[in-house]
Order: sequence, then C-alpha cells, then structure tokens
Amino acid sequence: MNSNKMNKITSITRKEIFSLLAHGYKESSFWGEETHLVFCFYGTLSCVDFLGRLYNLEKLPSLDSRLKNAAEDIYRHTVLNPNDYPDDWLFNDSRFPLCNGTDEQLLDFLCEMFNPEVRDEESNWRFFLGKINELIHADGYEFYIDHIVSNRIAYGWRRKDDKFRIIKKAELYSLIGLFNRGGYVLDFSTSGFDDFTQDIVGIRLTGYYGLSKGKSLATFAEECKENDIIKLIVALFDYYVSNPTYDNEKNGIAYQKYQNTIERIRLGIVAMNEFAKELEQRFSSEYMSSQISIMMKMTKENPTEAIGKAKELIESCCKTIMEERKVQFSQDDSVGQLTRKVMKLLKVTPHNIDDKLPAAEAMKKILGNLSAIAEGMATLRNNYGSGHGKPASYKGLEERHAKLAVGSSITLVEFLWCTHERTKNDTKF
Repeated sequence: MNSNKMNKITSITRKEIFSLLAHGYKESSFWGEETHLVFCFYGTLSCVDFLGRLYNLEKLPSLDSRLKNAAEDIYRHTVLNPNDYPDDWLFNDSRFPLCNGTDEQLLDFLCEMFNPEVRDEESNWRFFLGKINELIHADGYEFYIDHIVSNRIAYGWRRKDDKFRIIKKAELYSLIGLFNRGGYVLDFSTSGFDDFTQDIVGIRLTGYYGLSKGKSLATFAEECKENDIIKLIVALFDYYVSNPTYDNEKNGIAYQKYQNTIERIRLGIVAMNEFAKELEQRFSSEYMSSQISIMMKMTKENPTEAIGKAKELIESCCKTIMEERKVQFSQDDSVGQLTRKVMKLLKVTPHNIDDKLPAAEAMKKILGNLSAIAEGMATLRNNYGSGHGKPASYKGLEERHAKLAVGSSITLVEFLWCTHERTKNDTKF
C-alpha cells in the first residue's frame, strides 16, 4: 500500500533529520567558536548488524554486481571499506523506506537508533534525541519513554494527540503545581525523591534528567506514557494526603478539586484495566464466530457501529495471540502496530515467503494487503466508525461500505487466529 498521502512527516522534516544524522550539528557561538556534534546512528553495532534488526538484508538486492545481496554489499562497503559510501548513503538508498516510506517506517528506524541495545551511552545520543524530537513534533509526533531495559530507558513514538486519555492535561499540570514547591517536590530530599520514583515508575528522575526535582517531574510528565505519569501522580497525592506537614492545606475548594480529580483518575484506571483484561480473556474461536454474526447483522442495521466493532475485533484478536504467546505489547499500540507485531510473530509477513516458492510474489502481495487492512480499518473507524463524537453534519457510510470493512476484518482475523491455533504448540515459537 502506498501510504505517502497519509504521511504527516514532510519531506522538509525528513531532509533535516537525514542531514543531522549524516553531517551532525554545527553551532557558532557569539565569539565565533564553532561546536560540531556528531552521532552514529548504528551506535555500538556495525551498520550491517543495525540494519539487520529492521530489515531482511539477505532478501534485499545488492547494488554491487559482484555481491549476492544487501547484507554482503553493505558489509563490503561500510565495514571492510568504511569510506566507500558517503555519509548520507542510507537516506538516499531506495532499498530502505526512509526517504519515501511511511511515517511509521521512519519513526521505527529513529526509535531503533536510541534503543539501549544499540546506542552508545558515551555518545551525544540524548542531544540528538532532543533535536529529532523537535523536528517530528512539528509534524504531530513525539518520542516517549516506552519501557526500561536493564535500568536504561527505551523510547517509542506516538502521535501528540494520543498522549492523554484518562487524565486531562490541565488536571495533570494542576497536580504537578501542587507538588512542585519552587523546584522541590513536597518535602522530599533529592535521594528520597529518586528512591520514590524508582519504586513507582522504575526511573530515578533527577539522576536521569540532571534537573531539580520539580523540573524532573515536569519533564517526565511530558515524555512518559500516560499510565506511568498517572501512577506517579496518584502515589505523590497519597503521600501528600498522609503527610501531616500539609494538614493546614487539606481543606477548601482547591483541595476538594484535587481529591475529585484523583478519584476520577482512579476510576479511569480501573475501567481501562478491566477493558484490557476483558479483551485478553474473552477472545476464542467461539467468540470470534459470535462477533462475526453480530457485525454482519450490524452492517444493515447500524453500519457505523459495525465499523467500530470490526476494528475492536482485530485488536482483541491480536492482543489475545500475544498474551497467549507471552509477548509483551503496549496499551498505546495502534491496531496497525498490533497487527504487524502479530504477523511478524506468526511469521506470515511478506519477508517470510521464500522467493523460490511457486507464486511467491502473489503470496507476498496478499500478505502485504492483509497487513494494510488494519491501518485502513483504523482510519475508517476514526472517520466513520463508532467511538468518536460526530458533528451534526456527519453522514455515515452505506451498508455496502460497512460490509466491505467488516468482511476485510473477518478475513484478517480468521487468518491470524487460524495460524495461531495451528502453530501455537510448535516448539519453534
């Protein structure tokens, strides 16, 4: 699927990112002194090893007629002879979906550069993370703290609009204002605050950011997952309530407002957890059959609701498969991300098809189109499906459109679920 039309990251932003990675960052001071910072995108790995984490280099062609594939090509010209290719070769190489690929392909590449298993901790990676984050921010995306690996932060990407679902931004910063006392956080010492945040969210905030306690808390709120900042905010509020130092503040309208906000957040967490638990537990072959019957009936009676249910069915299927195979996923993953992870897990991506098989190209095209269904379903649901408020001028799709959406989702889900059922006991998984 050519999704360039859906891309939000402009060619201007891409060029700036590629220039930054290829040539580094230069800045002149008032006194004429020039600072030049560079960053190696493949970190502590070789270029071949890094790219091999993202792409099947043995399936990609070589640009050197003497060599069999991209793996040999890149090894020859970047490892054995590191000066053969110009600094920006990768970003102009049509074999890799960076210059003309989708937003997701570019963002996945960028996040992999900052993966703790890749990045050089002694390099300027934090500076370049910040600079690239500024560039993608202008086009509607941002990096965020996804998880911790061996006490090191790993980053993911998200749309800016997806940051807050349970807590409102104004509520969050109002609570941060309650805790932040001129750079201090309540009555915590620096070490005490770091111990507290380590226990709650797994990060010693001032140690990581090198800022005051208050600024570290505010910075973390900007770049962490919503679940993590909620956990920390609720824990801080509980500490505040139980601390007699602040007894004279615990009255009046302002305090009641804080309490009401925290209680609403707690209820939101419970609701989200129950919903996630329901999705993980309820999916089965019987459930799939019943949902298909419901959706097919809805296509005539309520096409809008049918489209929403079609997307939910894909999400439910993917989450259950990963849960049963003990593969972690983020609640922030989009339906497209979930589907791609499951297809990779089940080894049913186009890359898994042997070129020597009969009709290999046809099979690759079919699998590629299957993975595109989830992305298309998410877009369709956002514009026409249930789950989003609609203006008075809104006109839903017709029954035939809903049938197409539902039929596509059924095809994808049945394929994934049947593959999962047939292979889940294989020792190779």
